[in-house]
Amino acid sequence: MEGKEEMKGDSLRLDIRSQRKTVQAPLNEQAREWQALLLYLEEKFMKRPDMNGVLFLVGLNVLGFGPNDFTKEEKQDLLHVAVCELLSFAEFYEFSGRDPQGWPHYTLLRSTLGMSLAEQEAVLRACAIEYFKETDPSFNFIP
Repeated sequence: MEGKEEMKGDSLRLDIRSQRKTVQAPLNEQAREWQALLLYLEEKFMKRPDMNGVLFLVGLNVLGFGPNDFTKEEKQDLLHVAVCELLSFAEFYEFSGRDPQGWPHYTLLRSTLGMSLAEQEAVLRACAIEYFKETDPSFNFIP
């Protein structure tokens, strides 16, 4: 890890404060961007979404069918499509095409199994921010 090291007697001591500051800066920036995205979506849809709401919106957009009545299973499929689409930004998945009904399919490139749930959610948030920056010209996050 990066960070200042200090010699104390014969032992080496890491400067934890320095390390914490280098890690917190990107996390704080991501938190600001995530809050900006949630605020943008709240203003657009008159309701503040949670992560599932963001995933549902991404899934609908990727599917491209427009307003529709979806079954419970199709709603779960929409969330899965969204996760795959978002994680394609971090090269966990790759778009492989659409089936005859128009549903998108993805190929797994690498697994998230070694990541904690908090790490997985952080990656999804970062990818969602990039997704909206790329696909929605109205979303203009300015740090």
